[in-house]
Amino acid sequence: MSENFVEYYKKAGKAVIEAKKLAIRIAKPGLSFLELAEKCETKIIDQGAELSFPINISLNSIAAHYSPPINDQTIIPEKGLLKIDMGSHYKGHIADSAFTINLDNDPKLQNYIEAAREGLNAAIDKFKPGTRLYELGEAIADEILKRGLRPITNLGGHELKPFDLHAGPFIPNFKDKTHDQVLQPGDAYACEPFATSGVGKVVNGRDAFIFRFVKKKTKNMPYELLGFMNKFEEYFKHLPFSPRWILNNDLIPEKKIDRIINNFVRKGILDKYNILIERSKKPVAQEEHTIVIDMDGNTIVITRE
Repeated sequence: MSENFVEYYKKAGKAVIEAKKLAIRIAKPGLSFLELAEKCETKIIDQGAELSFPINISLNSIAAHYSPPINDQTIIPEKGLLKIDMGSHYKGHIADSAFTINLDNDPKLQNYIEAAREGLNAAIDKFKPGTRLYELGEAIADEILKRGLRPITNLGGHELKPFDLHAGPFIPNFKDKTHDQVLQPGDAYACEPFATSGVGKVVNGRDAFIFRFVKKKTKNMPYELLGFMNKFEEYFKHLPFSPRWILNNDLIPEKKIDRIINNFVRKGILDKYNILIERSKKPVAQEEHTIVIDMDGNTIVITRE
């Protein structure tokens, strides 16, 4: 662990904070998902950080993993719950944060946002050395259930390590005692409650718009594909990426991108992140912050102003 790890996390967090402020200003009905994504991702880079995953822009019953594909025509609608989840890293130290916009200020939908936000705040209050991860989940669930909603139980927070977005231990969104790891100095986690009026579980949708380099495979691999595989590893490391980034970095001709991605997924070179949909198709709200414990045991929420 770098002796400067807290400062590196803060640098990443500052970039996400600025991008979130931009998103809040511009994410209005009529704006394209693609324009929102490109402006927010550019804002992170302009702050001196790098992207740790593609922005997620997920509407209503889609809980996570919708990121605009190349030439996406999707427009922000007049109403509904729009979840915006974005991440950066500075020297591999990742900041991950999300919030939900109530597009037409519907009081019923606002309750979903408040439930997720209060659940997150309750977890942050308990985030200190000696706390077990399931205790955070219990605090989250208590706040969501108070508002007549359910937490999504097969989604949750995750430990962060340098260049590793999902490093191992999981913060459940309910009291699940199998997650009994104890928080300690040096830890960094993304904590992300999801609140819904549905059954409280997500399922995989058919489509995937986010991918991650997993491992090299060279046996019987044509020279051209070896070159593309090496570019993926060089540019994206083992962090999630969008096909848009392949095009923006001119790594592969546009007409070949889908074919090569599909080929690499089949071969196990790339992993894919299917969109996640609430099983009963009910709306979902999400709130998320990245929390770091320094070596003196102090808790720092790096994605909150």
